[in-house]
Amino acid sequence: MKPRALIVGDRRRRGVAEGVERALPFLKSRLRIAAVDLDERVDLSRARADLVLVFGGDGSFLYVAERLGTNPLPVLGVNFGRLGWLAELQPEDLETGIDAFVAGRYAVTERTRLRATIRRGDVVEDAGLALNDVVVGRRTLGRMVEIDVRVDGQDATTVAGDGLIVATASGSTAHALSAGGPLLVPGLGAVVLVPICPHALGMRPLVLAKSSRLACTVRAERGGAVVTVDGRGPVAVEAGHVVEVEDARAPLRVITVAGRSYYELLRERLGWKGRPEYRAGTAPTADLPADADVAPPRPRRARRGPRRR
Repeated sequence: MKPRALIVGDRRRRGVAEGVERALPFLKSRLRIAAVDLDERVDLSRARADLVLVFGGDGSFLYVAERLGTNPLPVLGVNFGRLGWLAELQPEDLETGIDAFVAGRYAVTERTRLRATIRRGDVVEDAGLALNDVVVGRRTLGRMVEIDVRVDGQDATTVAGDGLIVATASGSTAHALSAGGPLLVPGLGAVVLVPICPHALGMRPLVLAKSSRLACTVRAERGGAVVTVDGRGPVAVEAGHVVEVEDARAPLRVITVAGRSYYELLRERLGWKGRPEYRAGTAPTADLPADADVAPPRPRRARRGPRRR
């Protein structure tokens, strides 16, 4: 029996609707298509399928992860964005990837998600799931925000600056990387705290176990801040609000069919190949093999007069 699939995406993104239309005849020959949802009509938190096929960029992938809630449906991304870090397949690889999935040549990895809860006293004002990160940042350009951070009930640090990023291993290559954080291999049971432009120059990113429970309190001296979860619309918070972040215990199940390692992805997307991508057709340096990594020696200057002893 053919695997049952949901096809989702955002028709507003360039190329998505056309890409789905082109791919449908092939997909119908390999899969049972439960629904094609490009307008958010399907409640993914209650859907049933063997596969959720996401057409779009990283933002679309993150949004589908949020729409799924705790529903454990496995997800496979087809990149119609710019970088496509989270998407497993490029459009030209779709048929090969689906054939591999149908044949059982795939793996499912579990990506940690965080649960963010905003509290004021005993009142819960907002909550959400994050595949990438939770950010508590300044509300006003040019002003600092101060955030007291407690880890597992213990005072850890106060971040004074532009804000604080709490990122999963998946999110370590997103905003956290731009702010100077380390890369965490997917599947590593850890989260990373990355201060954004900290006022204290000695403050550095901190890697914690994913089981850690964080409480981030906005201090009164600096006024309000905003909280964003996976880049979704910011939620305004005032002094005294507490942003709690912990393991959601509802990992996103991501399908891998291409057989590439994470390190190959780093090499391709971040340029980790050890040397620049030289322009095609550039001639090698004279008198050196084509793969030489050293420059030829400089010619010696002619002496102008007798050598002194």
